Amino acid sequence: MNAVAPRSGLVPPDPMTIAPRAAATPPTPRRPQDATGWASDNKFLDGPFTPWTEEDAAYDLEVDGQIPEDLAGALFRISSNPRFQPRDPERYHWWEGDGMVCGIYLRDGRAAYRTRWVMTDSMKFEVEQGEAVYSGFANGGSTAPLPHGAPPAKNVANTNVGIFDDHLLVYFEGGLPYSMHPETLETYGSYDFHGGLDVLCTAHYKTDPATGDMLFFAATGPVITWYRADVKTGHVVDSHSFDIKVPVLMHDFAVTENHAIFFVTPAQFRLDHIMRGEPGVVWDEASLPHGVQIVLMNRSTHQVTWHEVGGHWANTHFYNAYERGGQVVVDGHRITRLGTPADRLDTPVTSHSWFPPSLPHRWRVDLATGKATEEMLSGLAGEFPRINDAYTGLEHRYGYFVTTRSLAADTMSDGLAKHDFLHGSTSVVEGPAGLTNPGEPVFVARENARSEDDGYLLSLWWNRLTGLSELLIHDAADLVRTPLARVKLPSRVPFGFHGNWADHVTLDQAVAAQGEKTD
Repeated sequence: MNAVAPRSGLVPPDPMTIAPRAAATPPTPRRPQDATGWASDNKFLDGPFTPWTEEDAAYDLEVDGQIPEDLAGALFRISSNPRFQPRDPERYHWWEGDGMVCGIYLRDGRAAYRTRWVMTDSMKFEVEQGEAVYSGFANGGSTAPLPHGAPPAKNVANTNVGIFDDHLLVYFEGGLPYSMHPETLETYGSYDFHGGLDVLCTAHYKTDPATGDMLFFAATGPVITWYRADVKTGHVVDSHSFDIKVPVLMHDFAVTENHAIFFVTPAQFRLDHIMRGEPGVVWDEASLPHGVQIVLMNRSTHQVTWHEVGGHWANTHFYNAYERGGQVVVDGHRITRLGTPADRLDTPVTSHSWFPPSLPHRWRVDLATGKATEEMLSGLAGEFPRINDAYTGLEHRYGYFVTTRSLAADTMSDGLAKHDFLHGSTSVVEGPAGLTNPGEPVFVARENARSEDDGYLLSLWWNRLTGLSELLIHDAADLVRTPLARVKLPSRVPFGFHGNWADHVTLDQAVAAQGEKTD
């Protein structure tokens, strides 16, 4: 582990309290910041994506409706939020924004929140310089040499966030996770699972519901390395590497009780292109003449098997996977293309056409014959699928996602959806009072839950009229347009990727553990 110890005994000014305290003066929402003007035609720098430059904290937030009394803990969200004007605003991509963590703390029907930058080594250097020094990687950019003393690569720390090993860990697939205090959001430094990780790991970890262990992987060129970290010690206790032959942009994976599941698709991450100033996220169908493949790795024996699905497409995110009747069943979303086609690297895909519609699919692998099949579950386009995480690797009935039914000029998503895999039906609600562009929904089980969907859906929405963000709390079992509560934030959380809930027991334990550590 590197530089993760907090400064014991030092109390930050105006510290966040786990139970939100009464504010002497209720927070007054500020007027939304003007659009940056960095690139007026780049969707990823406007509307709900528009950067927010200030770190904020507030208590006793305004709430329409009522926060459920049993909803106690914190929702941690990460935003993609460029701190400085990108070196090439026209080519700037959403994946390249700097990480800013938002913690929304709920207890006793009240809410508090805090946002802070993830102070990676590369961000510290850019702050010292007063400008962006790193070029983009998705659509390419400048090949100018870095200034003296700059870290060799930028860790934007902007993709996922959650508590593990009593640290709030922030993930980015191009580097090590970073550790933050779960209450003050102070950045401690990079985190390497007590020496078990060397370069990077995926932002998409899974939690084994049977053990609580973290399951994750690293994709380094064509090599995939599987990891399992012990929940009690934070140490890596299992790992295995294998070669998939092509440098796939491996963002998400799935697990069952016995297998880890990886998709080999034409979407590639090409470091050699980035070094030449060309797009690094490349769509190369010629690299897979037989089409998409599903790779299964047995979690006990590490045996790897390959299963051809065919076609040229890419998975985006998975709901879950499980085993039934001698088959591995995988549910997720797939897209027709991801990245700049290999034959047009001189004209990268624009921000308005980067993401074709992503549709829900199901894949099956027969473990006896090895045959793989797929079927489309719905024609309703959407992204950021989630489930009740207690069902990870087990058969699930419900999935939740945000809809992307129309490619709007200023937004990406336009509704919140619940899919019933048993009945093959999907229900959709839009935001109240003009709220739109919801982010990934996070499911939180109700106390003493009696069914898989007995709980709450937490999601951040953009208010087009104010330019600010709101947390909406919906009843997952009875999804209707009017939420149980609208928690109004006095700032905007720029549209980001992923996040997770920590219940009050996990949160309190992590805060106490950080307070006990010494330099």
